[in-house]
Amino acid sequence: MNTGPAADLRIDRDAPVARTELPPNSWVDVVAGFARDAAHQFAELHTAGRWEQREVLRYDRYVPEKRLGAGFRSDHHALLRQTDLLLRSRYGQPMTGVAGILYRTGDDFQGLHTDREMKWLDETLIAILVLGARRPFVLRPRGDRVPVERVPSGTDPSDIVLTPGEGDLLVMGGACQREWLHGVPAAPGVSEPRMSLTWRWTSRRGQPDTNPTFYDGRHFSDGARQPGNRIRQ
Repeated sequence: MNTGPAADLRIDRDAPVARTELPPNSWVDVVAGFARDAAHQFAELHTAGRWEQREVLRYDRYVPEKRLGAGFRSDHHALLRQTDLLLRSRYGQPMTGVAGILYRTGDDFQGLHTDREMKWLDETLIAILVLGARRPFVLRPRGDRVPVERVPSGTDPSDIVLTPGEGDLLVMGGACQREWLHGVPAAPGVSEPRMSLTWRWTSRRGQPDTNPTFYDGRHFSDGARQPGNRIRQ
């Protein structure tokens, strides 16, 4: 993998990978300290990104998300380009990206969910490079409990709580998007921002998930149909 002279590397290609098996058919890898000089790279991407707030249709009105989003090209920045090349080499799949999420303070959050918009969930990869504040990242088995999302993140005995940040890389694989939920709960008292940069891949094999996703909206009136999400004006 040719990413230029060692002095230009924005990532630590030799950082060890710690894998946690998530029964029955899932796993998560964590690479601590993957991004070099993470604070500087956070500042560069924070400035370069076009950060926008999305609104999601709920009960026939739009509700702003508690975070900002931005899209990046993988060749937009050396960190993104080198991460993309390493992911392709290590996991053997062409991953799409890069979606950015900015949690401005601990008041911003993302509830427990699965990335069902990928549809084919039996074999997926979701890689998340985390810059900025170190905050809990919660994984919870979906199981047969309904609705498990109403139990606060990190409080269920089956929760797995990781704390990526400051340049760590996290990769969820296998059937993780079918079998497990994940989210970033609110972190009261945290004033520093957190940025996640996400790559995705699905094998497009198996039975597609046709259930509504978080971004499909919820309609409860006879009014004209509206898109499930939009950029806040």
